[in-house]
Amino acid sequence: MNELKLIEEFWRDTEEQNFSREATILFYHLLFLGKRNRNYEKICMHPAGLLSKVKDFSVKEVTNASEELQTRGYLKYTPADGNFTSGIYQFIKGITIPSTKK
Repeated sequence: MNELKLIEEFWRDTEEQNFSREATILFYHLLFLGKRNRNYEKICMHPAGLLSKVKDFSVKEVTNASEELQTRGYLKYTPADGNFTSGIYQFIKGITIPSTKK
């Protein structure tokens, strides 16, 4: 993934239609987690309830921010299930898929 191109695209999209404050913070928080873990395609994040306490957002605000980024084509989100305690985010814009040609 080209992180700089993704950030540039995010700001271009912001010029056309602003992202909410919460969506912007979630976007950059997920970029940070992806970079720290060297994996932008599977970003595990604590449940919205915990994030809301850490970042001083309500659970509803975190959920709305996630939905906003999904609707605008930046993320795919897989909710936690019985095997995981964290939901999984995946950036879908800016991902370069390696060629399978040899």
